[in-house]
Amino acid sequence: MTHETHRCSVGGCPNLAAYEVMLYDFDPEEGAVRFERDETCPYLCLEHAVDNERGAEGIRSVHGRLAYPHTNDERLRGISIYLDLRSINIA
Repeated sequence: MTHETHRCSVGGCPNLAAYEVMLYDFDPEEGAVRFERDETCPYLCLEHAVDNERGAEGIRSVHGRLAYPHTNDERLRGISIYLDLRSINIA
């Protein structure tokens, strides 16, 4: 069985992606949930995922806004969530 591999979406990075990046938000007024791929930066390597979290500015809360260095360029409400691709690429 083969699995598709992706490169890190950060410009100039040659590394394979370790994570698929999703945007998650829960709107407490409407009860609506958004959980979708971050099309502005859909894949990150380990180094850029760590940098993304360390460089995030703002309050970490659902339905808040965080400014990440690599993801959520549209500054949508919610947080970045990282789905680990390394476990599915083994074997």
